[in-house]
Amino acid sequence: MVQSAPDTTLRSKRDEVVKNTTAPGTPSSNKDGHVTDHDAGAGESDGSYSEDAADEHFASNKRRLETEGSSSCLENLPAELRSQILSSMPDLPTLRSLVHASPILHEQYRCDRNKVLRACLDRELDGFLVDAYATLMSRVRELGSPRTDEKITGFLDTYRGWLSGSLPRPDVNSVDPGYVRWLAAYHISVARPLARLYSEWALANLRKAASSSAVQERAAENPAAHGDLEIRLSRSEEIRVFRALYRYETYYHLFGRNQGERHGGFRHHEINEFFFCLFDPWEAEAVGCIELFVRQRYEEIFNSVKGALHPKNTRFRLENGTYNPEGSFDLDGEHDDYMDGTVSRGLKMTVRLLAIDDYEKLVSKMQRYLTHDQSLDAPMRKALDSVAQNDRREMSTNFPDARDEAEQRRDPVDFVGDAVPPDGPPLAWVLLWGGKYANIYGEYVPESLRRWGYVMWDKRRWTDMGAKELIARQWETVPELAAEIENDYNWSPLGR
Repeated sequence: MVQSAPDTTLRSKRDEVVKNTTAPGTPSSNKDGHVTDHDAGAGESDGSYSEDAADEHFASNKRRLETEGSSSCLENLPAELRSQILSSMPDLPTLRSLVHASPILHEQYRCDRNKVLRACLDRELDGFLVDAYATLMSRVRELGSPRTDEKITGFLDTYRGWLSGSLPRPDVNSVDPGYVRWLAAYHISVARPLARLYSEWALANLRKAASSSAVQERAAENPAAHGDLEIRLSRSEEIRVFRALYRYETYYHLFGRNQGERHGGFRHHEINEFFFCLFDPWEAEAVGCIELFVRQRYEEIFNSVKGALHPKNTRFRLENGTYNPEGSFDLDGEHDDYMDGTVSRGLKMTVRLLAIDDYEKLVSKMQRYLTHDQSLDAPMRKALDSVAQNDRREMSTNFPDARDEAEQRRDPVDFVGDAVPPDGPPLAWVLLWGGKYANIYGEYVPESLRRWGYVMWDKRRWTDMGAKELIARQWETVPELAAEIENDYNWSPLGR
């Protein structure tokens, strides 16, 4: 069998990800994507790194740095002012650019790293620190191995307390320095690149759907505003996307394939109750939108490499004409198992794969990363489907909860604005359900809407794109969904 040609279309369309995206002032990863510096690998080191010794070493350089000559006014400022300037940077990329631009500022950062990172993270993670902290604390090294059902439910009870405020919320200023560096490294190397890739993908889908003549005329009248909409997210939109990304990662820390052992297992309706019922329904929907994006990108990768990895590909043929199946994968015959298992390894692996633009390297990495589903815990796609939501209502001893009761009463839901941080349903959610409370999401919602990331965007974006009328109109494209909702819950999204 002749080896299939590389899929150059996929590679040319793959979004570009910044490759050197470690924490400020740290070396980049090695060729396998493993962090090579204690600073960038915050929270992952073996404990041999001494914070006190490092701080003492860097502090000894302060006096020398202050007396060295420099043509830069910024570099010639007293150390206290340099530290204050670094601490005032609005976000991690800006901080990284500054410390990389000047050896003196880089050394100043190293001297005051914990203070600077705390100040920057306090701004960067504002509005979703609880979710970022949950991702940090749900790792195997924190929960311990094996992960038992009791450990997972205990952690989710704590997470619920953080979200509701019944337990003290995490505070950057009280977080261990190693955790601070892990949060910074993860946010700048994983969360930020994926937030950009996701937003570009979802908004491209929305723009395509909204490309009516009326919208095109409006865009032609104000091209600058339209172009800005394509690129920049408001802070409320950013927070929605980051919340969803961190919650997605926490899900797979708990229920996915990772380095720790897993004892036990939860069915689809149990995960729907234990995990997704932590959030308002529009927030659960946002996590599902991320899942849809990740699976779409993996579908593209699977389609690209499946010929090269097929057991009958010539690369697996021996001299005697037989085939050695070691290292091969049948991605058609076992598609769902490999997709569920590989997706469940989390976003760190996803962002690495999306950064690869060499076909043979992609094939090699997929040989290494492809993972078969263990079927211990239900994959996210099943925990979000209509069967899981129905079974939760039938089998849970906690049904109905407050959200179920609001749905049963058909309570009114109003759009109260795009606050920072967002604290209510986005406009598209309110319009989709006709201003009534709905505690359903995922498979009950037209897929077109979920591909647009409809629960992420502000009213301003929908208005400026002239796309608000598209939201409720999606029921017309899948009338069977409206009928299914009416059959399952005795109410209709069409207002009947």
